[in-house]
Amino acid sequence: MTLALWNLAAYSAQLAVLAVAAATAAALFRLNSPRISVRYWQVVLAACFTLPLLPTWSATPGDTIRASITFISGATATAADGSGALDPALIVIAILATGVAIRLVWLGLGLWRLRSITRRAEPARPLLELSTQLQATLGARAEVLLSDDVEGPATVGVGRAFILVPRRLVELPRAVQTAVLCHELMHVRRRDWLVTLGEELWCALLWFHPGARLIASRACLARETLVDEAVIAHTRDRRAYAEALLAFSGPQPHLVGATALIGRRHLSQRISLIAQEASMSRSRVASLLVLSCAVVTVATLSAATSVPMVLSSVTHEPQVFKPGDGVTLPAVVKEVKPAYTAEAMQQKIQGSVWMRIVVLPDGSVGDIEITRSLDTEYGHDREAEKAARQWLFKPGTKDGKPVAVEVTLELTFRLKK
Repeated sequence: MTLALWNLAAYSAQLAVLAVAAATAAALFRLNSPRISVRYWQVVLAACFTLPLLPTWSATPGDTIRASITFISGATATAADGSGALDPALIVIAILATGVAIRLVWLGLGLWRLRSITRRAEPARPLLELSTQLQATLGARAEVLLSDDVEGPATVGVGRAFILVPRRLVELPRAVQTAVLCHELMHVRRRDWLVTLGEELWCALLWFHPGARLIASRACLARETLVDEAVIAHTRDRRAYAEALLAFSGPQPHLVGATALIGRRHLSQRISLIAQEASMSRSRVASLLVLSCAVVTVATLSAATSVPMVLSSVTHEPQVFKPGDGVTLPAVVKEVKPAYTAEAMQQKIQGSVWMRIVVLPDGSVGDIEITRSLDTEYGHDREAEKAARQWLFKPGTKDGKPVAVEVTLELTFRLKK
């Protein structure tokens, strides 16, 4: 549990560094071109998934040298049943897992709602001729439906795609209708609905991390601006397209799992980019993309090296070091007191259990050997070993790298008077 939580914390720190570096590079190099922006944020997302695979895991073997230092902890019985306090690591894991479960349920309910909306919608007969023409031109097939349950256009599905539009679209000028349908059909052709689901799942699993939401939001904006550019190139009517965005720019309920015409907080950026007609040369596009990706690569490697994840000691058994020659001793970060068993309390057994433990490079406890027993019959030795496994240390280091160090741990049992 401790190892998994440590690696999750390490990955979260790596992701935070990557998100900040990516956003900074995008602003610094002014990645306003939709083509550059889409490629760039695709690289960033790929880097996010690559972080756990980088060979920066800490588990460095060395010379077999043993050392010993004593840590002393007292334990006072407070309950007759001998039950201990809840492990903070388990509490954190429970909170994270609950958040993920809630977000996944929320996503599932959103998809169920979309299915219900689609079933209640009716064919958009007034838009049939226009949609048929655009589908033939763009090479994308979708069924256009009128719905009273949506405030703005949205696309659902891949194999059998549906474009949900509010009834008021029928009342808007034909140029605006063309822009809206062209936009949604572009999403159908690009299969962006699958990407939208992937981003929703990504944010559900990392619900606690603002960096994950930032990256997903920027990737979504880049994808939308690329579709904006494609629609304008097809319709050759910037004004009508801007009117289409403004027509559905009011506050709208978030449709979970749907690719909407207007994403929340994206209107101003998209209108600004639509108004720009300047284009960059291919060489400038390539240079900006290379520079930005270089920043992301450096940030990814730096983050993975600075805050490495840790391999399980089952996979790589670390060697044990002694102080001196660049080796430092571990320091206690979390101390867990052993619990009294009911039998031991009745026998009023008090004293200390001495153990030789190995503090692993991730700060957790590995091998444990009891060197001075207090009681094997009523549970003192067992409870002492159980408590010791929950201790957490700032690991000892050799030449600046975490290594395993053997220490002596004394856990004391005392009864309250």
